Amino acid sequence: MLNLKIPLVKKMKAHLKSKNFSWDPNSKFKEIYFDKPIGYIFQKKTGTTLVLNSKKNFFPNKDIFAIIKTELKGKYLVGYFSYEFNIKNSKGGYDAIFNIFSRQSEKPKTKNHTSPILSNFLKSTNDKDFISSVKNAKKLIEKGEIYQINLTREFSYLSNKDNYRLFLDYFKNQPVEFGCYIEFFDHVIISGSMELFLRRNKNTITTKPIKGTAENQTNSAKALDKDLKERAENLMIVDLMRNDLSRICKPGSVKVDKLFKKKKYSTLTQLESTVTGKLNKQTSLKEIFTNTMPPGSVTGTPKSRAIQIISKIESHRRGPYCGAVGYIKPNQDFCFSVGIRLSKINEKKKLFFTGAGIVWDSVPHKENAESHLKAKAFQNTLSSS
Repeated sequence: MLNLKIPLVKKMKAHLKSKNFSWDPNSKFKEIYFDKPIGYIFQKKTGTTLVLNSKKNFFPNKDIFAIIKTELKGKYLVGYFSYEFNIKNSKGGYDAIFNIFSRQSEKPKTKNHTSPILSNFLKSTNDKDFISSVKNAKKLIEKGEIYQINLTREFSYLSNKDNYRLFLDYFKNQPVEFGCYIEFFDHVIISGSMELFLRRNKNTITTKPIKGTAENQTNSAKALDKDLKERAENLMIVDLMRNDLSRICKPGSVKVDKLFKKKKYSTLTQLESTVTGKLNKQTSLKEIFTNTMPPGSVTGTPKSRAIQIISKIESHRRGPYCGAVGYIKPNQDFCFSVGIRLSKINEKKKLFFTGAGIVWDSVPHKENAESHLKAKAFQNTLSSS
């Protein structure tokens, strides 16, 4: 038993919201709700902590998958694997954290905001530093160390909106396939993700990497599906995800179902591709996530080298941003989005993150502009009533 200063139980809700049926294509509902957890589980580098039915245990030599297998059969798990989950030398924060639920719940009540809206959106990573990081990445591409890399930046903000109200308004401003609101015992995440990382339905696994971005109402948005630079960026990640899935799928079963599908949202247009595969028999959750994390679209190619470079270039910890955010069903089927367009909120600060994929012909100031474009919908939400 570990005497951690964390609450044994707390009312924490989760809301998985989609403009279609992306969170569960087999469901009759576009939205999934959870409330009143019976506990939670989290993994750090030191071990795994389980809080269940008012009992708290620490397992120094077991990972989260071992505890899920032995202690949490038949339960819903809602949360995330952090970007750093599979990165050995990362420090601080959660490798993974999930709330534990016995069942899905009804739609939660919302609070009406009656006070004047107060908000402020600030750059934690300034433009000069982000542009410099893009230039540095291009030099490494020129040397042949990498072919593509995803660089991210951090913003901070102030808002007096209720967190759940902020999530609902964010989704209203930009409806997406994988909107997500999750309350944990010490922080909240709000995600407006368009991107499917992994969905498991029995023995079929699907990923839909997104790469290629353009602002709406521009010639580049109209021609995005024909843009050689954006298509190349997308294709590199498709190949990376095919390789990742081939480690856990039956030989010859990994296929590209769609390439360069153009998808339009309220503030931008992006390219999405679809890759599927048939899992090997008895493939465990551990095998799936240790062979695929972090998501390829937010790392680069070659993946291992891109991860090393990201750790040197970026000063912030990504955490749930660029991680896998979603839920696991009692039957071990699951759906996880890539944690993009994401805000992390705790008592001390409110953060929002964006990023851009860098290739040889990337123009630094355009990649900087793209990182701002990806924050536009959230900025609009902060100032809207």
